[in-house]
Amino acid sequence: MDRLQYKSMKADRLLPVEMVFTPKWWHKNLGIVFDRGFFFDADRRVNDELRMQKYLMERFGIDEMSDGDLIERPVAGPWHLTAGFIIPQLFGCEVRFHDSEPPDVIPLGLSDSEIMALKKPDILNTAPMDEIVCMMDELESRFGYLEGDFDWNGVLNHALDIRGQQIFIDMFEENPITTHLFDVIYETMVDFAKYVRSRTGSTSISVNRQMRNFTPSVNLHSNCSVTMISNEMYEKYLLEYDIRLSKELSPYGVHHCGSNMEAVAPGYSKIEDAVLFDVGAGSDIRECRKHLPDAFFNLRMDPVKLMTCTKEQVGEDIRSMVEANGGTDKAGICCINVDYGTSDENIIEIYNSAAQLRKEQ
Repeated sequence: MDRLQYKSMKADRLLPVEMVFTPKWWHKNLGIVFDRGFFFDADRRVNDELRMQKYLMERFGIDEMSDGDLIERPVAGPWHLTAGFIIPQLFGCEVRFHDSEPPDVIPLGLSDSEIMALKKPDILNTAPMDEIVCMMDELESRFGYLEGDFDWNGVLNHALDIRGQQIFIDMFEENPITTHLFDVIYETMVDFAKYVRSRTGSTSISVNRQMRNFTPSVNLHSNCSVTMISNEMYEKYLLEYDIRLSKELSPYGVHHCGSNMEAVAPGYSKIEDAVLFDVGAGSDIRECRKHLPDAFFNLRMDPVKLMTCTKEQVGEDIRSMVEANGGTDKAGICCINVDYGTSDENIIEIYNSAAQLRKEQ
């Protein structure tokens, strides 16, 4: 693979498969509680992550993180959950925690003047990062090292948290506050990601665990809300930040969970240093591959469909995605936010189908 290497070239790392289950799935099946302590308490971090690893091994035979070594580990940031609330909270957003749901970020809806007065926070001395640093210090003192990271999310995603949906009108009207807001967010994200990487060695396993399958671990920028704008708007306002991030945080990847990645693939093709793309379920994989022939594609399955379809349909969908990619080369499979009520049969079929395709290729 160009510019990106699997940690291991053994068969189970070709067409790698990763799953992320919803907090509801974990809460209903294992009783995990996703309150504030899940994220900030050092003992809970270690104990809950170990419980989750063991449960996946016992239920599915899936040992996702430890390669057979099911022991206590200093997992500072969640391996088994995506939750990008820390950077919004640095800017003052309220965050609400729930027992069986991910944290909710309450948008600030700042005015023009408040946006123009916005500055990059001193992340290490601002809540909640100051508390996270203390937790990391405690874990490192106990174990001698750290693992795991914290979802650093994306420029436009954070802008929606800080400005609200007005940001789309700002972009359309060419409001000068747009660039200022994006600049402040970008600078904060870089500081945050670099600090976490300096402590744990990764930034984005919490965004998509596929990142653990590469060395060095890929820095994955979340473009979830880019699905809501045109390629013209993306190239005008946001492409420059992806390019800058790709140079600051290498190796670099883009997470596009929307069903229309082909719409912005022409823009994404201009990020010369990007080595990986999360391709949202429903996207035109063939069209995306035309624009991005050399990148690794993490092919995402639809968790809603996975809950309702048959085992045979699971296999057909995986085969169709891999064929659209042009084979198993430079491809992985993932399903994010698998919800409670999804059959074990369908989950296991994902792994079985991938294994069959490896044999055929």
